[in-house]
Amino acid sequence: MVKISKDKFQGFERITVENDQVSFSLLPQIGGKMISLIYKETGHEHISLSERPFRRPDYAGNFEDYDISGFDECFPTVVESFYPEAPWKGIQVPDHGELWTLPWNSEIKGEALELSVTGVRFPYRLVKTFSLTGNKVNIDYQLENLCSFGFKYIWSAHPLLKVNPGAKIVLPGNPEIRTDWSVNEKFGKLLYQTTWPNAETPDGEMIDLSIIKTPDTNHATKFITTALNEGWCALHDVSTRSYLKISFPVEKIPYLGVWINEGGWPLNGEPSYDVALEPCTGCPDKLATAIQRGEHARIDARTTQKWYLQLTLGKNETD
Repeated sequence: MVKISKDKFQGFERITVENDQVSFSLLPQIGGKMISLIYKETGHEHISLSERPFRRPDYAGNFEDYDISGFDECFPTVVESFYPEAPWKGIQVPDHGELWTLPWNSEIKGEALELSVTGVRFPYRLVKTFSLTGNKVNIDYQLENLCSFGFKYIWSAHPLLKVNPGAKIVLPGNPEIRTDWSVNEKFGKLLYQTTWPNAETPDGEMIDLSIIKTPDTNHATKFITTALNEGWCALHDVSTRSYLKISFPVEKIPYLGVWINEGGWPLNGEPSYDVALEPCTGCPDKLATAIQRGEHARIDARTTQKWYLQLTLGKNETD
């Protein structure tokens, strides 16, 4: 049985969806952000929350000026950009996209929760439908192009996940990874390429990226894989033996962003300590560059696209 309830959290409407295995909560007014994801058997909270209070973001604000926490969406870019082609040539695409700053409409439909939002500078509508099946959170996406022109974009899931030292990131195989950004360019400039998980820095140092180090490491890097053969990734917390697996349709979502923040970001103020596993449709995070490279998604005029994420929560029986 699935229960959906509403209450207030820091002055904003909070919607909680739960069954006997999993509970998750969202703030529709704050970009539809997921602020909690708990596997009840272990009690482990998978979502990272900072000490900063929630407040409604200004449109086109800087992500790091706000709560820097939770699970939201980046669309139609991740890094601030300008749209490079007609009919939107020169239009600014905000930092982390539009969606995280917008209030989403919410509607409970039986045992499912639907969130929807319409673009500001670009003509689209995005609908997310959440449902629970046992230990799985299903998120079904529907993107509608509302105009008579095709539209190029990057979509990226943006779940900031709570970690403890020794947590392990697991990816399918040993994909090639490209640097999008790295503190002090430890992992090189934009699109420097190495291999997961035993990565080589430009200076020749070998680092196992899959094992999360302590927050006093004072480093952060964002990588994006080359096109994957399998659509999944996972994060294992050794302290509680809990895991989170994210599955996605690799034929529609070919890339995965991996954000590893061991106390290295934000560069100003109190640093965070988190990981993000980000199924995405483009590389690098800046839309204009991704379009130039041909690594982006496109939706035709007056059409609809669908994809999904499935979040599987569980407990490892052994370390």
